[in-house]
Amino acid sequence: MQIDVDLSPITALIIDDSRYARSFIKTGLQSFGISRVLEAGDGPSGLEVLRNSEVHLVIVDHDMSPMNGIDFTRYVRGGDLVACVDVSILMLSGDSSKDVVFQARNAGVNEFLMKPFSADSLYRRVRNAMIHPKAFVQSPSFTGPDRRSLSRSPPGVAERRIRPPLPKPPPVVAPPGGMGAAPSPSPVAKPAPVERTGRKKFAAGQVIFSEGDRGDVAYVVESGRVAIVTTVEGREVQLGQITTNGVFGEMALIDDEPRMASAKALDETVCMMIPMAALKAQIGKTPDLVILVLETLLHDIRRMGRELGQVRAALEQRRAG
Repeated sequence: MQIDVDLSPITALIIDDSRYARSFIKTGLQSFGISRVLEAGDGPSGLEVLRNSEVHLVIVDHDMSPMNGIDFTRYVRGGDLVACVDVSILMLSGDSSKDVVFQARNAGVNEFLMKPFSADSLYRRVRNAMIHPKAFVQSPSFTGPDRRSLSRSPPGVAERRIRPPLPKPPPVVAPPGGMGAAPSPSPVAKPAPVERTGRKKFAAGQVIFSEGDRGDVAYVVESGRVAIVTTVEGREVQLGQITTNGVFGEMALIDDEPRMASAKALDETVCMMIPMAALKAQIGKTPDLVILVLETLLHDIRRMGRELGQVRAALEQRRAG
């Protein structure tokens, strides 16, 4: 992947309820040359950032609560935030169904990117939004970037009078070769595997990994539930449940020891996968990610310490009785 556009003047805002997702997206944006990256953990917090900061690009996740990415986009395009009604919005989604894509377009997004995505595909969307901004439409029925690039014709198009195209706004940053030059295509190179994370869907009841397996991947639950189980005297014992934004298997990022327990999807579950190689590649670039992993490990160690203390107290009470 060749970075052929100077994106350093850009301020970007990432809105995602997963701290891990925000950290990886931030790493990608910084590798593209964007030095100022703001973050928000949900839609309302993102709106507050927009009220107080000048932002050129918003990257928002579709599946969030209490305000999802489509509702966030509708609010921004609704005009209550006058200063940023026309800000470029890139939506990320794990659902690429036609209904979701058209809802996003009709809400007023500039770009739509399906998860999982590579650094190259993210760069191409950001690049396109910054050097090829679409004409902005403000009408009683729609506010947002011109949708006429869609293949589906508007209803009644045959009866409509053909209007001249809307004036194209200037690029936010200079395209390759200067403001007046046509942008050259960005050469595509396959991203190095060590820099990539992925997402995987597990069916209800599917085993994600088994106790005793070797592994070098940690998991972040994006949707669904995961049970952590072990076998005691031939009987399966559930140690805990991991829900949205929870992390499991993180010990594999620290050592190469066998898994201490098994993980099984309780519902249809989608997980972000973080390989050890990806974490090592990001240590110098994204210290926040390393801090997140350490926080998770310390939380688990403290929890195990509390549980061990409770077990010891119960055993001593039995012996005394």
